[in-house]
Amino acid sequence: MTAAQEARWKAEAEIIKEIGKIPSSRKMQQLLKEKYGIIVNHNIVNQDLKKDLEALTPTEYENQKSGILDMLNKEIEIAHNIATSDPDNQVKLKAMSAVSKLSKTKTEVLTKFRRTQAEISKKEQAQVNIFIGKPKEIDMDKFKKWNGDAKDGKTD
Repeated sequence: MTAAQEARWKAEAEIIKEIGKIPSSRKMQQLLKEKYGIIVNHNIVNQDLKKDLEALTPTEYENQKSGILDMLNKEIEIAHNIATSDPDNQVKLKAMSAVSKLSKTKTEVLTKFRRTQAEISKKEQAQVNIFIGKPKEIDMDKFKKWNGDAKDGKTD
């Protein structure tokens, strides 16, 4: 990860923490410019999480995922407690709205982590090219005998 990516990622994390949700990529682009002087394309903002996750080691990846999910779970729990115990109905309504938004954010984060993990796994798989050639007719008697011998553990 480059220094610019790291600075941008930290700024994005601060913005998310400050406003309590993940804004659209265009809104994040605007906030990065206004608050941190970081000028970046909204498509880059959109790709940040995925690219940054791909740069992590497996241990860092799991720690990052756990940290984000723990933070979201704590925020959801706080909002849920307010929604179920506050005497003011307006506050309860706002808290339930926060629970809903945070749950949606958690789902989006999990989805991004899973997609990134799938991409990483796909890249790690060996690529094998096999040339099969023209199909040939086989002697089924020999095939059955060979197949039966293989199942019996014979290796003639």
